[in-house]
Amino acid sequence: MELSHPSLPHPSSFHPSINIYIWMFRSILSPLRTITSFSSFSSFSSFSSSTTTAIFNTHTILTHKPLRNFSTKPWFSDIFDISKVPRYKPCTLSPTMQSYTKHFPSESEPLVSLSFNGESSIFILTMLGNETPDNRLTHKFIGEALLPAIAHVEHQWDEMLSSGQSDQGAALVTTAGTSDSAKIFSNGLDLEKAIADPLFFDTHLNELCEKLLTLPIPAIAAVNGHAFAAGFGLACAHDYRIMNAKRGYMCMNEIDFGAPLPHGLQMTIASKISDQKTMRKVVLEGHRFSAEEAFQAGFVDGLADSPKETLEKALQLAEKLKGKAKMNAWGTNKEVIYANAVKAVRMKHDEATRLLYAPRAKM
Repeated sequence: MELSHPSLPHPSSFHPSINIYIWMFRSILSPLRTITSFSSFSSFSSFSSSTTTAIFNTHTILTHKPLRNFSTKPWFSDIFDISKVPRYKPCTLSPTMQSYTKHFPSESEPLVSLSFNGESSIFILTMLGNETPDNRLTHKFIGEALLPAIAHVEHQWDEMLSSGQSDQGAALVTTAGTSDSAKIFSNGLDLEKAIADPLFFDTHLNELCEKLLTLPIPAIAAVNGHAFAAGFGLACAHDYRIMNAKRGYMCMNEIDFGAPLPHGLQMTIASKISDQKTMRKVVLEGHRFSAEEAFQAGFVDGLADSPKETLEKALQLAEKLKGKAKMNAWGTNKEVIYANAVKAVRMKHDEATRLLYAPRAKM
């Protein structure tokens, strides 16, 4: 039995959505055909025809237009603009990034090397000791090597985020080498030249501390040997420290030659040492902390037995932590927990010194 009605066109000319309803009615009616005659079914057929008419009329009311040829344009295009429906690309795995090594300031005059492992997404910044064998934090070493290298790391991380390649995160490990002859991580400032330049602390040392304190990925110092004065501060500007237990001390020895500790540097150290007794030993006593003492005091996070193992353990920690940075919350949280230090290193050195000694000036 065909559903038909004198006032309706043949069902085959209906829009496909109408035919769906007709198919549904036919599916319901089909079993009844085996147990009823056409005469007993005629009243139900009339009901079905009238229902089909109602559906047809409802569709006409909704579209405000008579049905037409739908072969070239979907019927719902009269209701909304399908060109504005967003189209999403299929999800694909991010390809492995290329590994590389760069030197700063240049390949011909390397003061630091920066290696990136594309498999692990870990950066290794190595201080080469080519300007000074003890990695003094000079104008040139900070301004032309360390700061550009760290800026490159941050730029690469931004690129990874924007290109969807940040799923496994990233991390930075800073070292001064793995050879047994590498005795010093950093021996601090060239103090005479630093003091002679009134802008040095603002444009070099404070900026270096700020870049590490706010770096949006985990930063780990592999302290292979001595870290004295600003070298101690450089290690503390990182989030974590792994230290060679067989060689080296950490010490702020400015007090021994009568030099006040710069405010930004002091607050950078304080961001990693919450215990006031320990801070007193660091700042007022100039105590030389062995690796074991520093570990017990809490500002060294792991110990190793050689420069090579120091780097290996730092890389293991980087591997463990790098995934925490993948949604970029790491950097935001760092600026909160290191807020006092970040504020201090962003303050002008002269202003910080004036505020530091203002109470004494009023006495």
